[in-house]
Amino acid sequence: MQKSKVKSQNGKSKIKIGKTILTWGLLVWALMLGVGINAVYPQDEVLNLDMLIKEAEANNPEILAAKKRLEAAKARIPQAKAWEDPKVGISVEKIPKGSLKLDRTMAEDRMLSVSQAFPLSGRLSLKGKIAVVESQISASEYKGIELEVINEVKKAYYSLFLNYEESELKKNSVQLLEDSSRVAEAKYGLGKLGQGEVLKLHLEIARMNNDIASLKEERKAQETELNTLLNRPAQAPLGLFVLEEDASFKADMEAFYQLALKNQPELSTFAYAIEKNQYAKKLAKRSAFPDLMAEIGLRGITAGGIGPWDLAMAISLPFWFWTKQRYEIKEAVFNLEEAKSAYEAMRNKMFAQVRDIVSKIEIAKNKMNLSKTNLMPILESSISSSLAAFRAGRYDFMMLIDNERMYIEAKLDYYRALAEYHINLADLERATGGKI
Repeated sequence: MQKSKVKSQNGKSKIKIGKTILTWGLLVWALMLGVGINAVYPQDEVLNLDMLIKEAEANNPEILAAKKRLEAAKARIPQAKAWEDPKVGISVEKIPKGSLKLDRTMAEDRMLSVSQAFPLSGRLSLKGKIAVVESQISASEYKGIELEVINEVKKAYYSLFLNYEESELKKNSVQLLEDSSRVAEAKYGLGKLGQGEVLKLHLEIARMNNDIASLKEERKAQETELNTLLNRPAQAPLGLFVLEEDASFKADMEAFYQLALKNQPELSTFAYAIEKNQYAKKLAKRSAFPDLMAEIGLRGITAGGIGPWDLAMAISLPFWFWTKQRYEIKEAVFNLEEAKSAYEAMRNKMFAQVRDIVSKIEIAKNKMNLSKTNLMPILESSISSSLAAFRAGRYDFMMLIDNERMYIEAKLDYYRALAEYHINLADLERATGGKI
């Protein structure tokens, strides 16, 4: 009877182990087939990246501040071209000695004067052109900040995508490991598995849970960063983050260089700096030209009529030309040469940056292709074979776990490469100033 009871218990244990193995196998296949690029998060809805970018353009404080600076720069243009304000004055002449009795002066000694400076050298026109160029510099800076914020929004979005995918993969892995631990404990109870292997399994589960907790904390910081860029409350809820698997990027370096020369905001700023300094050089040369000052004085205005009137004309003389205007011209020449050299340096830097980013995009594409077309299919086949062998009792338990871990890591490598691909595309658009 005792032997029959033991045999019955062993039979039940085998059935239980068989069911657990089958469950474990189904979960492995669920992991391989069910976890795709667009993981399912039923509590949320998919966030549209283009809509987030539009929201950032409308609400981001840095962009709004840059826009106001641009408007302020445009408002300086008419100011720069305007004439100086006329001067109105009253003068009283021949006041009796030792008194302030203005009423004892003769009517014709009381005079109202109006004076106005007339810029004859064309400096106001040049100042207006400089103000226009300065507004164009502000426009380039505004575009640069806008591109930078958009770049940060995209990177935050892609980082959150990677965080979610990694979390989901590791949650699935923990589920598999927990089911596997029950199989391992049953085998350990039957003396078919060592205690060390069971301990390794539990340590792996603890490590995975720790990774998931760390990813959750990282996600909070990433969500706060994205909400800040959108000018939302820091803890505002967000939805899902998905990426297309399209990797159809084709490198055309000459097209990218031309796009950057035309649209890159920082490069445009340096180009406008050259134009500004060209006008500044002309303005400095005009400082050696005289300007006209005219003044009209009306006498007898307190006597109920207008008496004699005075006219005064004066011109400004650049008397200190050799110590003032001359060095003003020299300064303008040096500033122009500096602006040209700075533009060349910026252009070379931009070309190198574009080349580097394109290389990173190609590397990310290669990683994606390697993971998707080579590693993952091989590991899927290996897991399938090892699972069948394990169920038949011809395969080492920890080897099966190692295969499953390698598959998870290969899938994570694919997601990382996909995120890197899109991040580098965003950097390329930032570097060239245009849509790729």
